[in-house]
Amino acid sequence: MECGSCTACCTTLPIKALDKPINTHCQHCVGGGCSIYDSKPQTCTEFECAYIQGSNVPESLRPDKCGVIFIKQDDNTFKGVLIPNMEVTDIAKAQMNDFMKQGFKVIHGYL
Repeated sequence: MECGSCTACCTTLPIKALDKPINTHCQHCVGGGCSIYDSKPQTCTEFECAYIQGSNVPESLRPDKCGVIFIKQDDNTFKGVLIPNMEVTDIAKAQMNDFMKQGFKVIHGYL
């Protein structure tokens, strides 16, 4: 999977190396992409939401389309980071329920 035009993590997640607080647009996220992509912090390089990690995940679960950034925290837990000012879609709610049915713990909320 690829991010495509999704930049939800660039806006929602904090990035200490850039002094970027939570829920603020990254100054380097310009025109739907990263202006420092080749020299971005390791935190950015290593981050992959569950949408990117998955295979055969419908585009409707891409964070910028469903209102949630799903992050696999460990073998038993998914974190659903709610994107401020965005409604969580029914498919995202169904995905949270599906994770729980599979035995995962799902933590959700705003950062």
